[in-house]
Amino acid sequence: MGGGPSEEQKLILLLDDDVQFRALLATVLSARGFRVLEASSGEVATSLLDEESPELLIVDGLLPDVSGADWIESVRKRDSDTTIVFLSAYWRDLETFERLTEELKVSMVAYKPIQPLAFAETIVELLDSASKPADSIRPSPSNPPPQPTNSLRARMARLRDEYTEELPHKLDELEAWIKDARQRPENTMRASSSAHRLRGTAGVYGFKLVGTLAGQIEDLLSEYAASPLRVRRNLWDEVTRALEDARLASRLQEDPGRGGASHDDALSAGTILLVDDDAEARRAGTALLQKQLLDVCVASSGLEALNKASSVKLAAAIIEVNLKDMDGFDLCRQLRQLPGKENLPLLLISTDQSVETRVAATQVGASLFIEKPIREDLLALAVQQVVEESSGRRRRVLILEDDLDFANHAELLLQSNEIETRKITTPAELPNALEEFRPDLLLLDNDLPVASGLDICKALRMSLEWQTLPILMITARSDDSTRIEAFRLGANDFISKPVLEEEFNARVELQLMHARMLQDRAERDPLSGLMLRRPFLAALSQRLSEAHRQQGELALAIIDIDHFKHVNDGFGHLHGDAVIAGLGQLLRQRFRNEDLRCRWGGEEFVVVLPGQKAELLEGALVRVLNEFSAMRFDAEDGQTFSVTASAGVASYPDDGFSTQALIRRADARMYEAKRDGRNRVVGPTTWAMEEAPTGRFGKLHSV
Repeated sequence: MGGGPSEEQKLILLLDDDVQFRALLATVLSARGFRVLEASSGEVATSLLDEESPELLIVDGLLPDVSGADWIESVRKRDSDTTIVFLSAYWRDLETFERLTEELKVSMVAYKPIQPLAFAETIVELLDSASKPADSIRPSPSNPPPQPTNSLRARMARLRDEYTEELPHKLDELEAWIKDARQRPENTMRASSSAHRLRGTAGVYGFKLVGTLAGQIEDLLSEYAASPLRVRRNLWDEVTRALEDARLASRLQEDPGRGGASHDDALSAGTILLVDDDAEARRAGTALLQKQLLDVCVASSGLEALNKASSVKLAAAIIEVNLKDMDGFDLCRQLRQLPGKENLPLLLISTDQSVETRVAATQVGASLFIEKPIREDLLALAVQQVVEESSGRRRRVLILEDDLDFANHAELLLQSNEIETRKITTPAELPNALEEFRPDLLLLDNDLPVASGLDICKALRMSLEWQTLPILMITARSDDSTRIEAFRLGANDFISKPVLEEEFNARVELQLMHARMLQDRAERDPLSGLMLRRPFLAALSQRLSEAHRQQGELALAIIDIDHFKHVNDGFGHLHGDAVIAGLGQLLRQRFRNEDLRCRWGGEEFVVVLPGQKAELLEGALVRVLNEFSAMRFDAEDGQTFSVTASAGVASYPDDGFSTQALIRRADARMYEAKRDGRNRVVGPTTWAMEEAPTGRFGKLHSV
């Protein structure tokens, strides 16, 4: 490989068979000063290597004529030094990873969908590291990566518009290949390749959910290809549902105008990393998580998990304690040491329920511990809790302390744990600070001017609004009488100066955790698991304000269980409760984390989709109400019964600007659904329930 580019313009060979993925990545890399050669197959790439000498190769894992790993092996026979990045939308196994990194000397294994701008900066650092000392690999804080120019943003937006226009045709093509594969198994690879391209590229252009669903199709087709004569009964139904869901999801305009530059605002707060060396446990866990519309990244070993976590934005990690290659607790510690993963929520799973194991789980900072085999309802609640924690607002601690040196030290410790703080020095500032800052914890010094901390504690416990606010009392006096008096007057905990950092952090975290649990219990209906009316209305008010400021949209639906009085009268209130719980579970699992779901009262529920059109919510409710009507509930005599529900949908701003206006409009449409025969959704478009398929979002059928 002789004759390369100049130092000013390094040469990169980009090998990927998806022309639109290459176009976007080549555009971003070119803007960073690289010259990019593009190849769609291993044969074309090999010919280019005969003419050029690129400094770096970016190779997709699945090519039309050869696997990416095999092509890299052929390159290494002629060149052992060129930097190589392996890029894939799927993960094969630990053996493949070890082959890539150890035998084939791949410098980085990255996973689609990538964030093009961030990926380009990684490439800059990777090439710099090959020619500079180790201490100059990463850009210094004083020299941050350049921001994209307006012209680059415009080019990326133009490419995204083109992809958006072509996406329906790509889904049509995938459907045709699927039909062909079902009739002729030998053509399954063509269908799988079509799904693979969508899996890797849709998310890069902002259609993250389409990419996730295409990945499910690719995995199902791989299962079919492995044993076409012994097809699992529901396999083709699952393929059809995923394709229908992908069609509806393609209507979503994720990250509008950003050209796929970031996924931070995509449907989920991040990916759930599932680590288990038991293949069946991985399959079952993945299925449960995908039912909640969560992105899942699986790993069969600790080494694989660490490699994936280093290049994927994670919302949480679910880890089997007893891994073969690495202790699960050690893996937790190493994950938390990765950049940006210091506060990664951890869920540990194990068949070992001993006290020693549970204590060890707390010592590595696990949020929850779940017993195997995993119950679907428990996993759903656990993941919902940690994802909401990771994607919600930062925790807040108010510090009332007149010793500025100690206050500054405490603030530094809290902020290092990503806790938002505010400092005040006198009791007179407390009322306004509480009202404006709305803290989750009060850090209260006992020795204050004018009034003591004990007096303030007593006063707060007499206030209806603040009597449950956690208070951590801090004082230089550690005598028993002071401690007893502090607890008697309502302090939650007590710590003496000088404080140990580890003890301080542990006590603060404990109080914040208890506060979150109490708030969650106070805001959620225990039967359905959904928000209660008061916190829901507060959250809806915030979403409406955001929609108004951003000139955005919002969809709201009221759902009412049909003939619920007959259920209570005919089968008893306990069976009525089972029906409420069943619908609540569906609503928890079938919508995004940022969507609002509320038990409005009795047998009525409300669902809100911020930033979405009514059309999408109508289609989603078709699917949910179909599932609900198919559920069977047990009666006392051993028989089973089923129940239906009706829904009305309204949209902001078309149907009103206020909570009251939207609720009235949705309620009126819900009663229209009742008059039209029940078991249906009425909104700006009316939906035919009997025509709705079983996909997660449903299919659009105007009547």
